[in-house]
Amino acid sequence: MVVAIIALLISLLLPALSGAREVARLAVCSSNVHQLALAANTHANDYKGQYSTGPFDDRSNRGYGPLHKSGWVADYVLGEYAKVGQVLCPSSPSRASQSLSLARLEAIDPDRPNTAAGVSKLLTDGFNTNYCQSWFMAFTAPKNYANTSADMKNPANVVGPLNERFIGAQAQPERVPLFGDGTTQFSQSDDIVSTLEGQIRGSKTVTDGPTTAFFPGQGARFGRQNYTDLGPAHGKGGYIAGLAGHDRVYGTICFADGHAETFTERVQDREWGHESATVSGISTIRYHELEGRVFGGWLNKPGLPF
Repeated sequence: MVVAIIALLISLLLPALSGAREVARLAVCSSNVHQLALAANTHANDYKGQYSTGPFDDRSNRGYGPLHKSGWVADYVLGEYAKVGQVLCPSSPSRASQSLSLARLEAIDPDRPNTAAGVSKLLTDGFNTNYCQSWFMAFTAPKNYANTSADMKNPANVVGPLNERFIGAQAQPERVPLFGDGTTQFSQSDDIVSTLEGQIRGSKTVTDGPTTAFFPGQGARFGRQNYTDLGPAHGKGGYIAGLAGHDRVYGTICFADGHAETFTERVQDREWGHESATVSGISTIRYHELEGRVFGGWLNKPGLPF
């Protein structure tokens, strides 16, 4: 009977202990993205308002140079603004960025070959993250809002890395996202990161950018942001198979003013999703979880202020 009572007590206590542990991890995650937001603002103070030199992406049609020399991770590691590789989300199913997959590493040099050994060296040197950068921070805005066939992750088609001068007129800094917990999609082969110690999963590196919207009398234009590459990394809900492949329900996003917020999943898709909607006559999207708390419109000109 004593053994049975002890077993019952343990069964009652374990969920509480697990919940307390996850609350602590969520607090650590919030602190981590807060540190990254402070690093971004410090970098902006030092570099004429530039939060970074762009995305953490090695590919020539996606980034602005080799990821160990340019992009936000290199900026903060080399400039000693933050120890980026040491401030990973502790609960994320991913322990690395998809940008470190061999399928995405292009800029080969003697110090960093695109091999498992090269990836391990990048990890050791701190060039890693499992947080996802917002498209705003990486690229700011399209050069041409009407050219909806243009690739919005190609530097040739965008304004460039975010500068603080673009914040304030259309959106206040407390609503412009910089980083957040990255979505992990388990069925995509290019998200597998190979190291000397084995394979690990990579989380999304930058959100997908603006979706297509239809404006009265104007037709198709680039519209609100797609935030599905951000998503929950904490807590436990029902397991979702397929692309998601995990059971997390809470996620953190930090903003240009430095603060971090936690969001709770409402739709069982393990990402911050959206649905089609018509707002002020504009055929666009409405966010499931982020609506009213995260800006998704146009930063550099009026016309889509939500």
